[in-house]
Parts: sequence; structure tokens; C-alpha cells
Amino acid sequence: MAEDLKREVVCALCQCHIRENTLFAGLSEAQLEVFKKAVTVASYRKKEVIFMEGDECSGLYIIRTGRVKVVRSSSSGKEQIIKILNPGDLLGFEVFYDGETYTNTAVAMEDCELCRINKGEFFDILEKEPAISKKLIVALGKELNYAYEWIGNLGLMSARQKMAHLLYTLAKEYGVKVDGEVRLHLTLSRLEIAELLGITQETSIRLLKSFKEEGILDIRRKEIIIKSLSRLEEIGNN
Repeated sequence: MAEDLKREVVCALCQCHIRENTLFAGLSEAQLEVFKKAVTVASYRKKEVIFMEGDECSGLYIIRTGRVKVVRSSSSGKEQIIKILNPGDLLGFEVFYDGETYTNTAVAMEDCELCRINKGEFFDILEKEPAISKKLIVALGKELNYAYEWIGNLGLMSARQKMAHLLYTLAKEYGVKVDGEVRLHLTLSRLEIAELLGITQETSIRLLKSFKEEGILDIRRKEIIIKSLSRLEEIGNN
């Protein structure tokens, strides 16, 4: 019997099924109605660019369905995946500090839908509903904490630890438990995994192969079967 490792909830704004509550959870009906009038839904195809680094920062996005990767490019053209966003996550944090342009590029990893709120309308709502600002502070705090943790992990962990930590996190977020194992269907390529961890693609392939040889996981096409979640956690934390 298959079992999701993380319980789904329903977004209070658009009623879509997400894995974590959003900025809009806990708002009154009146507050939700104000947002509903300002929200538009946009669809993007797999690999379609939502916005580019340097584009005018015109609005805030909430992932409704699908996944989005946030990418930063170096002066030499090398790309680094900063974060992978999932349903319920916010995109376009530059809006909060009144940034004129987006500092990263956002690309759809699969067909997805995003709720969008125009920058001007967003601030108009905050002026009329100051209580909503408290929830923004919480959302921003979580984002800042994630950034600190991720930077710390990249700087202190070995490549092996990074890979174990990533697989463990993905398994907890998206894994489906079947007969004592965790099945993780990844749309991430080996290159994207490497970019996310800040390692080479060759290292990424080698580490996955070594985990397979150790009996920690098995790989079947794009599906990773995790046989020992506890072992991944142990490696990622040591």
C-alpha cells in the first residue's frame, strides 16, 4: 500500500492541493476575498522561463501545481540552481524589499500553474489589511532560515553528505512509502542534481552509483527506490 510521507493540505486561496500551508492560511474570508480579486493564474510548459534574471520585478508568484527551479548565472555563464520550489512556495521575494528587477531566473521544471499578484496591487492590499503583514514576516523568516541552512550545508558538508542530505529531504517531501521502501520519482536530471549541490555531474553520477552498491538505494530509470532512509539521514548528518 502506497503512503505519502507528508500530508497534503488545501490552499485557502485557490483550493489547490499543496504539501505545506501557504501565506494565505488562516486569513479571514474577507481577507481572502481581497486577494482573490487580485490573483491571476498563469500556465507554463516544462522548461519554459517564467522570468529572467534582470527582468522587471512586476509581481509575486505562488506555485499552484508543478515545480519551478530558481537559477543564478555566473559571469562565465555557469548556472547554479538556488532552490527548487513546490506547490505552496512563494516566488519573487524581490517584491518584499521593493526590488526593481528579479535577481534570479525562474524556469518551470514540468508543466505547472502559478498564481500571480501584481506588485502594486500586493502593496495596496497590505496597506488595507496590515494584519496580513504578520504572516509575511513568518514567510520571510522561513525563507531566510532556509537560505542560512542551505549555505551552511554547502560550505561544511562533503559531496557525499550533500547527496545523502538531498535525497533524504526529497524522500521526506515527495517520497511514497511502498512495502517498507520509499519510491522517489525525480524529474531532476543528474546535471540538475549536481547544480543544486554545487558539485560536478561526474561526481553526482559516482555518488548515486556508490549508494546503489552499498544497498542504500536502487535506480530504475527516473525512479529512485530508497531502501534505507535511516542510512541516508545518518550519512547526511555525520
